[in-house]
This record gives sequence, structure tokens and C-alpha cells, in this order.
Amino acid sequence: MTGPADVLPSLYRVTLAATVAIAAAAHGAAELWAARSGDDCPPVSVDTRHAAAAFRGERLLRIGGRAAPNPSDPLTGYYATRDGRWLHVHCNLPHHRVGVLELLGARAEPAAVAQAVARHDAASLEAELQSMGMCATMARAEREWWAHPAGRAVAGLPLIEIERLDEAAPLAGPAAMARFRGTTMPPAPAQALSTQAQAVASPGRPAAGLRVLDMTRAIAGPVCGRALASFGADVLRVGAAHLPDSRTLLIDTGFGKRGTFLNLRVATDARRLRELVAAADVVIQAYRPKALDRLGFGPEDLARIRPGIVCATISAYGRLGPWSGLRGFDGLVQTASGAAVEAARATGSHQPEPLPAAALSHATGHLAAYGVLAALARREGVGGSWHVRLSLAQTGRWLMGLGQRDTLAVPGLSDADVEPFRRTMRSEFGELSYIAAPGAVGGATRGYDRPPSSLGAHSPGWAPIR
Repeated sequence: MTGPADVLPSLYRVTLAATVAIAAAAHGAAELWAARSGDDCPPVSVDTRHAAAAFRGERLLRIGGRAAPNPSDPLTGYYATRDGRWLHVHCNLPHHRVGVLELLGARAEPAAVAQAVARHDAASLEAELQSMGMCATMARAEREWWAHPAGRAVAGLPLIEIERLDEAAPLAGPAAMARFRGTTMPPAPAQALSTQAQAVASPGRPAAGLRVLDMTRAIAGPVCGRALASFGADVLRVGAAHLPDSRTLLIDTGFGKRGTFLNLRVATDARRLRELVAAADVVIQAYRPKALDRLGFGPEDLARIRPGIVCATISAYGRLGPWSGLRGFDGLVQTASGAAVEAARATGSHQPEPLPAAALSHATGHLAAYGVLAALARREGVGGSWHVRLSLAQTGRWLMGLGQRDTLAVPGLSDADVEPFRRTMRSEFGELSYIAAPGAVGGATRGYDRPPSSLGAHSPGWAPIR
């Protein structure tokens, strides 16, 4: 690791978390290269300034020389409640925005929403909005979160879970992979071999030939898919025409990917997805928990369709507890878990203070990439289908567990800090200035094979193996 210890101003060790999460993804790629090549695991390197810039990538994106539009809706934010608490309301997706306004009976103006929220107590309004499928949470202190049933459930989960789907054989992180290096492994079952065996890999492209279905939106899941693309994987982002997405986030997380539309409630589209899964290596999903299970595409279903698949499931609040089925986003989890309240106390702010980046989402995305790559390395040795599970809340617990380090006076990233990590690429959206993929494996830097594209711009098929 190179660069200053603290780059982003925060009460928490956000710079450290960014650097470690990115290093973990690079380490997973190194493990996969070692498993595919039989060589020793190469070293990885990360610069803290590059890691910090990557975690603010959507804010540093430039389109045609101009800053990309803010993906946050004007109504998203903190609102004071009748009992002197704060409620974070998330309205970045149109249907959530409409639902919040209808329930509050308010006009689409921040002042009108503030007046409506001020007529309610925080806990009761949180419960009502959540029961309606909306995205809102009351600001809690850390001690309140860990006393809450949802917080206690998260406290019982590890940062990353990697489990075998076809038999119980959990994988517990980098140390567990070390025992496979330098040993003679039995031949991998034929079902574990994939298109990756036909592609030429290298330390800079250890995932060459891998086929990844990215069925995610927002930040965490798409960051995972983008990281895998930067390591050489063929990533196909699958969305649906009726589901909205942020243009800025779509562009920022779309490097290296192709995108297609499939409506899984239409029989022909569901059949086409099964065909794609049958030739895939990885499926990443971050929809509301169990949403794909009900359509026949849960992890166990995918393992039956394609024995040897690696599934990654990313959620907001983890797989256990009363909030396990809730929709959620980075700002909501920061608010629920105490990070925003503790930062406000440190700064003397009268309202909760968010982290200096969507750190929980970005970290979860890179950690998910590590989990996928580690599971693929395990598959190279012993076969099997694997399930990787993470959540923003588990990542938040890890971040806060690193301890507080008041760096609020740090000036943050300057243009001069960011410039060495900028790259440009022409796209259908215009010339893009973006943050290069952070982290190197064996001294080889990473890059993207293609620019971002519009949703649904490509046919639902795999690219030729190179």
C-alpha cells in the first residue's frame, strides 16, 4: 500500500477501508491466477489516493468535460421529526419517490416533505414507510443500532460468507485459500470447467474467459461486476426496460460491460436467461432478497441449471433478522447503523452527517469481487457450485469495527491528487473522464475493454472468447 494514511475526511477509517477492500479484490484475482496457472500468488499493490478516488468515482466522473449529474434526487435527505429525531428518506428511484409523496400527502418539494415529516414521530413513520416498501430509516446512534434486533442479527454474521451450494464446505477467506497453493489437487470435475479454460489468462487478466451475469443496480453490485470486467471477465449486465436506473451510476459502473434487457415474467425471456446461465460462470444479484428466488433463479436454482456456478448475493441488511427483506441503500444503512449520528456529534452538526463517499456500497462491491474470485479459485481446485453473500450492513459493521480516527480536518482529494488516476474513453455518451480501475496484480495494471453503453444496447448473448 502506498500513499498517505488518510485521504478522505471522516470520523471513521474510510481511507483504510477503501484501500483494504480494493486490495482484497486484487488479492482474489491473484488467487485465481495462481489456481489457473499453478504459479505462486503474485503480490498486489494499491495507492490510498487511487482507492479514495475510486470510492468517489461517480462524483469525479466527467461527461464531455462536465461533471456528471448528481444521481441523488432533491427530495432524498434528512428530515426532522416531531419527537426531535431525524429520518433519512431515499427517493432516488421514481417509484420510491412517488410512494413517499403519496404516503406523506406532500408536494414534490423539500420544504413540503419537511413539513409532512415533522408531523410524525420518527420510529412510527419509519415503520409505516418500510411496510409500504419505501426506503426510509430513523437516524440511530451506534449503541441503538446494536441493541436493535436488526443490528443484533448483523452482528452475528461475518463480513463475507462463501459457502458451497452442493455440499457443506465453507470457505473463510484468504487464509483458507493458502493451503491450495503448492499442493497437487485432484482433477476438477468436468462440470467445474468453463469457458475460462479456453481463454489466455495473465496476471493482469486472471479472469479472462469468465462469463458474468450482472443482475444488479445502484452501486455495490455494479461495482462488483465492473471489478470483474477489469480483470478480464466478459460481463453482461441484465436489466429490464420497466426498471429505472441512474444515468450517472449506469455510466460510472458500466465500464467493461455490455447491457441487455430481459423481463423474467415473460416466458421467452426467462428461457433465454436460463440459456445464458447454463453457459455462465458467475451470477451477481442485488435485487430485493428472494425476488429472483420466486422467479426460479435463486442460488440453488442456478446451481441446478449450471453446476459449477458461483452466485453472489448482495443485500442491504443481511440474510438474518427482521430487516433482512428490506430494500436499502448506502445512505440508509449509514443512518440506521449510527455512522451518520456519530459523525454529527464529532462535527457539532445539528443533523446527521454522511460519510465522504458511498463507502459501504463501494467497499461491498469490491469485497464481493474478492468473494467471487476466491470461490472461482476454489472451484478450479475442487469443483462445486458456490454462494457468496454480503450486505451493506455487514460492511458497515466492519468499517465501524476498524475504530474511529478523526480525520475531519483532512482536506480531501484535490484535482492534483486525482489527475494521475484519470483516464479518458470515447462513448455513446461523449468523451468520458473517469477513475481508472484501482489496484494492480503482479505489477500489471487493470483496464476496461469497452466503454459504458445504454441499458439494453446489446443482444442477450455472450461475446466470443478471446
